[in-house]
Parts: sequence; C-alpha cells; structure tokens
Amino acid sequence: MRLVFQMLGFFLAAVGVLFGAGSLEVRTFEHAAATDILSKLQGPNKAVNVETHLNGLFGGASGDIKEVKITARDFATQELPLFTEPERSKRGIVRTLRIELFNFDLRNLHIESLMASIPDCRFDFSLALRKRQIRLSRSGVGIGTVRIQAAALEKFILAKYKEIKRVSVKLDRGKAFVEGYGEFALLSTNFLIIATLGSPTGETLELENARVFFDDRPAEPAAARILMNKLNPVVHLDTDLGLHDAVRLRGIKLENGFVEAWGDTRIPNKST
Repeated sequence: MRLVFQMLGFFLAAVGVLFGAGSLEVRTFEHAAATDILSKLQGPNKAVNVETHLNGLFGGASGDIKEVKITARDFATQELPLFTEPERSKRGIVRTLRIELFNFDLRNLHIESLMASIPDCRFDFSLALRKRQIRLSRSGVGIGTVRIQAAALEKFILAKYKEIKRVSVKLDRGKAFVEGYGEFALLSTNFLIIATLGSPTGETLELENARVFFDDRPAEPAAARILMNKLNPVVHLDTDLGLHDAVRLRGIKLENGFVEAWGDTRIPNKST
C-alpha cells in the first residue's frame, strides 16, 4: 500500500510539473508569436497580443491547442502578416484560430476592423518545441467580416485612379452614392453614381445596377460605360490589397457610412 501511495504521489507531482511547464511554454509561445507578427507591421503605435488556450491538461505536451486569438491594432502593412508553409510538419493543431484586427492600413485602404474565426489549422510542433517559433502549415476555412468607412473608400479611389480628381462617397440603406469630378481620355465631367455594391466572383468590390449622371443630367450609355469601366472593380482583394486568396466574399451590406462585407476566410499559402 505504501508503494501505491508513493507511485500515486509521484504521478500527481509529475502532472503538476507538466502542467506548470506547459503553462510557462504557452506564455513563451504567446510572446514569441506576438513579437514575430509585430516585426512585420509598421507604425509608431502598433500593438499585437496573442492568447493561447490548450486543449485539456496535456495539450501543451501533445501540440493540441484549443484556441489561439491574435489581436492587432493601429498599424500599417503591405500584406497580412500570416501565411501557411505547407511543406512543414502538421503534427500540431490549432482547433480555432481567431483574428481581430483594428484600425489599420492595408496598402492604400484604411480598414476599421477585420474579424475572422478559422477552424482546424495545423502547425509545426517540433519547430515550436525546438525554437519556440509558431509556423502554420495548413489552414482551415472559416468566416471573416471586414468593416470599411466611406471616407476610407474616398482616399482609396483617389489613390488608385489618377483620372479622378475629386470624390465623395456616401453609403446608406444598401446604396453607394459616389460623386466627384474626373478627367478621362474622352471626357472631363462632374459625375454622380448611384449604385449597389456587389462581388460577382468574391474577389472584388464592384459598383452594380448603376445610375450615372454627368453635370446633373443622365449620362449617355456609352459615356456612362467609360466611367464604370474605369471605376470597376473599385477594390480587387488580391491585386489591390495583396490578400493572396485569403478572403472570398459572400455578402455585402451598406449602412450608416460603412461597407460591411463577409465571406470565406483562410490563411493563404506563403508560396501564392
């Protein structure tokens, strides 16, 4: 009986040490991951936080992570700072990866928020143990939502289209009101576009079902097509924003001065 109690005591002590070490490693991984992401962002006020929750008592020893939450704010970047490296080991699992980004510039577009929940991601667990580095090797497909202010679209349009000299954008009740002045190859004019905003392939934001006015008069169809062909797509997620197929839109809402768009979201491969 004494031997049984000794063995039980040894087991409980071992569990306590493992759990404590696992907790310490988690904090180490969180700090290392946040530092790694922070190094890829710009801005004097940039901030990144990583929170990790293991899947059960032995999650730290088996590479089974219930949830990783990455929060970043007040930064600028030329591309999203997360990629997968498919050639790496897929032994480690992140059952849910949550991403919350606030108040950031992605190339020439200011984004108020981007939220995503992505299931079934994999990472190189051996690398994490050896070097305390987290490298994703596979991403599941989840749901993401992005919010963009009308004022951000104004700045983006002026930066993207040199022919547009002045523009204002209003978004409300499902409609986009785009008003400005442009100097094009065949015409220079004040214009007003009243349209919906859609995404025919999931890769773009495009003005659809448009009514076009030049100098307060309905535009001739041929002239209207010149303007619409120039403006569409207003935003291309991959070409303009460098998202590398990370997002494919399923729905768009225009309300109270904001575009809110949602769709399939994943962490793209580094090779794409």
